[in-house]
Amino acid sequence: MLLKFSLSNYRSFKDKATLDMEACSIKEYAENVFSCKYGNHPINILKSIALLGANSAGKTNLFKGFNLMRYIVINSAKESALTKTYLIEPFRLSTETENKPSFFECSMMIDNVIYRYGFKIDNKAVVSEWLYMIVKRREETVFIRTKNQFEIVKRFSNEYKNKLLLITELTRSDALYLSVLAQFNIDLGLQITTWFAKNIIYAEPSLDDALSYTAELLADPNYSSLLNEIIEKSDLGFSGVERQMDKQAEQKTSYRKFSGFNNSQPKIKLGSTHIKYDSKNRKVENISFELNKEESSGAQKFIALLGPMIKVLMDGGTFWIDDLDAKIHPYIITMVMDLFNSDKYNQNGAQLVSISYNQQILKKLRRDQIAFLNKDAYGASSITALYIFNPGVRSNAIFDKEYLQGQYGGVPNIRDVFNLELKHKPGKNGTEAAKKSAQLN
Repeated sequence: MLLKFSLSNYRSFKDKATLDMEACSIKEYAENVFSCKYGNHPINILKSIALLGANSAGKTNLFKGFNLMRYIVINSAKESALTKTYLIEPFRLSTETENKPSFFECSMMIDNVIYRYGFKIDNKAVVSEWLYMIVKRREETVFIRTKNQFEIVKRFSNEYKNKLLLITELTRSDALYLSVLAQFNIDLGLQITTWFAKNIIYAEPSLDDALSYTAELLADPNYSSLLNEIIEKSDLGFSGVERQMDKQAEQKTSYRKFSGFNNSQPKIKLGSTHIKYDSKNRKVENISFELNKEESSGAQKFIALLGPMIKVLMDGGTFWIDDLDAKIHPYIITMVMDLFNSDKYNQNGAQLVSISYNQQILKKLRRDQIAFLNKDAYGASSITALYIFNPGVRSNAIFDKEYLQGQYGGVPNIRDVFNLELKHKPGKNGTEAAKKSAQLN
């Protein structure tokens, strides 16, 4: 499970900002939290978190930052300087940072062990890299890397340590040591890269690709039952969906493992099932509509979201959704949040990180499940949870109203530039909230 993700000097994030999924010691909505242990030490982890903020506050950049870290961890050992497809983008609005490396760090729990892994990187090389772990209570250093100098700190058997040292000599300056460990089937590297791979980032994928993703899961009985149950209960105007694919494409698909959005995958069409009635409203037959042509854009998006969402709920991992509420009714958005916060449907440590402008979902979240992004006067983004920003805010506060009034930040700092009378005058505008958030970070 994800505990923390931090980044700095990346796009709009100048200073270190942290998305924190560790629950605070508050009592509301206890079902929204996983109660876990590492060693004998208890830890509570949030099942979901909602990110709110003005346009251009940095919400999407946070997603891009995690997606970039995930990609580099999984692929850096495979890509050379000649084939590299990613770009490191430092904060460009300061002479202090424009030529410095970007920082990424992630803390996660895997099999009751907490790992803290991170690196600094620019477009030429890995500047530094580190891995720490907590098995019982005390954090231990596993390895530290500074450019091409490696130190294996943790005590391992001589045979295992010799393997780790040999692999340091095989690690290119532009590749992560962790990625190379995974490439050589070293369990330490495999565990963490596999964890990153189980994170799914849904940020403007091709609709055809996303619908095809859902269609593949419909063919798998491990996922299809829950998929159909959710569709049936979502009141979308049709009773179910079915796969529509020619035999040649079906044959191609059967020979590969499901791996996520991919433009090279054969596209599987989905049909929505409707009931045809006679003149006396008696059922005659079921007929199929072509989902991506004959259903609403909201229904299409929801079905596209269902695939990766069910994948994470069933297998564990973290689902990152940008613009969750675009084109989707607030009731369905609330249902998505409820699924992740549910003990019944979320039994494998699944987590949801969503960007939303819908204030209705705030009513079903804890104060530490609501986080705001703000941008200061110098163009730098920051992030902080509502409870951290203002521990005095009441659990029964009217979050949606107070948020729109600007009391928590995360809203556009719009003044009367058009000589319009604003109904809600911010008590604490976004800029002031950003300053307080920056102090906390």
